[in-house]
Amino acid sequence: MTNNDWSDEENAPTLNPPEEIPFYYADRYLYDGVWYHLKFPENWAKNHSCMTGPHDCANCAYFGSVNGVFLGYCCNCADYNYKGARGRGFIDIGIELNDETVIEYNSAFDTYLQGVDVSAIRSIEEITTNDIYLDNQEENDIVNEYDENLENYNDFDDNTNSILYCHFEGGYNDF
Repeated sequence: MTNNDWSDEENAPTLNPPEEIPFYYADRYLYDGVWYHLKFPENWAKNHSCMTGPHDCANCAYFGSVNGVFLGYCCNCADYNYKGARGRGFIDIGIELNDETVIEYNSAFDTYLQGVDVSAIRSIEEITTNDIYLDNQEENDIVNEYDENLENYNDFDDNTNSILYCHFEGGYNDF
């Protein structure tokens, strides 16, 4: 006989929600509704400290993002919460703080964002619009190639394809 008495917390089953898996696209990944740069560490995206990151800090969301792609924390969160462990922090869009108070911290551009050209980061709308155009262009090329292989057939030459010459049989129109 099994004991299904879950009235005490000790025997109650624990239900953990499934862990979200990041969706990777181009030079970024989507996690918890936020686009992160591909070089932003995934474990950081999954483990922001309380009141930091793009969901909980408006400064992080604004100053730490370029064209909707999160690069790093604002200078306040980077300094006061992470003590430079996650970079110096961004003071403006795509611009990292470089004053004497944080100069001893490693720059994000010398660590996890090394080699990233901030000016080359495009919005997801711009990328997907170009992809849709390319997909449509490819489909158009296939259709055009197919059309070239068809015979030139004019429906007007065939008088059986007209409603003017209806054929009634059994009480219905037979076109």
